[in-house]
Amino acid sequence: MFQSILVRFKWPILAATVFSVIGAVAGIAMLKIITLQLSKIGEQHSVSGADFALFVVAVVAILSFGLASRYLLAKLSAQVVYEFRDQLAKRLLCTDYAAIERLGGHRILAAMKTDASKLSAGLLIMPGFIYSLVTVLLCLGYMMFTSMSLFGIVFVLISAIILLAKSILTIGLRYYQALRQDEDELFSGLTTLVQGVKELSINTKRRRFVYRNILLPNFANIQQRSIRVSVIFTMLNSMASTLVFFVIGVIVFGSALYWQDVPNEAVMSFVLTILYMINPMESIISALNQLSDFAASYRNIQRLELASDAHFEQRIDTQRSRAIARDWQRLSIEAVSFQYQTDGSDDYQFAIGPISTELRRGDAVYLTGGNGSGKSTFAKLILGLYQATDGQICLDGTDVSQAAFIDEYQDLCSAIFSDFHLFEHVLDDSGELADDNAIAQHLTALEMAHKVTSHGGHLSSIALSQGQKKRLALAMSYLENTPICLYDEWAADQDPRFRELFYSEIIPELKRQNKLVLVITHDDKYFHLADQLLRFEQGQLVEDLRPQTAKALIA
Repeated sequence: MFQSILVRFKWPILAATVFSVIGAVAGIAMLKIITLQLSKIGEQHSVSGADFALFVVAVVAILSFGLASRYLLAKLSAQVVYEFRDQLAKRLLCTDYAAIERLGGHRILAAMKTDASKLSAGLLIMPGFIYSLVTVLLCLGYMMFTSMSLFGIVFVLISAIILLAKSILTIGLRYYQALRQDEDELFSGLTTLVQGVKELSINTKRRRFVYRNILLPNFANIQQRSIRVSVIFTMLNSMASTLVFFVIGVIVFGSALYWQDVPNEAVMSFVLTILYMINPMESIISALNQLSDFAASYRNIQRLELASDAHFEQRIDTQRSRAIARDWQRLSIEAVSFQYQTDGSDDYQFAIGPISTELRRGDAVYLTGGNGSGKSTFAKLILGLYQATDGQICLDGTDVSQAAFIDEYQDLCSAIFSDFHLFEHVLDDSGELADDNAIAQHLTALEMAHKVTSHGGHLSSIALSQGQKKRLALAMSYLENTPICLYDEWAADQDPRFRELFYSEIIPELKRQNKLVLVITHDDKYFHLADQLLRFEQGQLVEDLRPQTAKALIA
């Protein structure tokens, strides 16, 4: 993902690098001018105004080209961060629900929140890192040009420092990777803490277990590894500045005692150049801290098996050519089966099917069965959230489970799951923000007008009880106006009056609008109102009853 982004911006990167080189060369020229003037002063020669003018030109060039380089790289970094977040969001939106379910919500949230921010931070320090790196390399080149023999000694010393720093950095990277895994576990633990707050509040034993066995060990691991990482990179910074002065000392004392044939001008050039290198070298080493974090986050995101964003625009295009007839009448499930994929650590693999049945538009189809019977899995297959292992799902003979039709087919569906998410924006059947008057009518009908209002299609509040949230979700389902509607235990959180209203008035009204209404329910009191009753047990469809049979069974 990053490679493709960086290739697109190769020319700005090249321009910024050229500016960095020019700025660094101007810095070397400034050092050369200062060295020459120091030698003139030592030899009692006069200093000319032209030399000072050259010095000013060099300083202006350092500032101008350095600033231009940093501006280009900062702009580039911000643009790359934008592109990265955009591509990550697109890939997530293109990834099948089943794949996201396998990855785990906490891993994806951690990647989107923690890893994305660390990648952004890593990219934003790149301007300073590149400028400092170019400066150090050109300083080394200048020293080699000034005195090859003295440079050989400096090169050996600096190489030894780099090798030592690399070995320490390798240890730091290993701790960083472990720290990143601990942060994933922390995110999972904190999610449990927030989402399970009601259960934890009334269960002292579980509260103690979660704290002692999940949170506390994770806190301790993060504390220990954070200290180690901090110590390692602090040591690298201290070592860099200290050892640089050691190199200067070797040059000064060595040239006086052992390398007396080296001119004093060369010694001064080396000392000034190395002093000039201290700040860029410290910048490089401090940047390695964030870049190591960047590398760990990059590997973590690369391991997420998200889909390519190549067909993103096609997937969100609501104006796609229609291959499915708008006046379809039958949804046929033909020998459909599905098996959950596991990582091999679980011997039990739940599967459903093969299942065959036919659902008619304008009917209310009730799906019932015990917990874990397969009714919710079957509903997700109908909605295209899961892809069938075998068999096919057809609308009037068109296999809509094929990849070529799945997006258009899913546009026909809306759902309120038992673990639904309530959005703050209400959309109409064209995917635009719904009209406030239309929203108000549904809110009034569902007795929610005194709790919630809308402005420009945006709800004033969603901080409501679960039953009230479901009513808001139902209002949204009305306005989306899709021909296939799924309601998963919608009435479970409603009072008796609204439960009665749902089965006796709301569902019949949807039927009159020629919708296929799928209702997952345990309310056997209302089974006689179903046009079709599907009962599941252990992943199999054990009963497929039509009205007369269902009413006779209840009687």
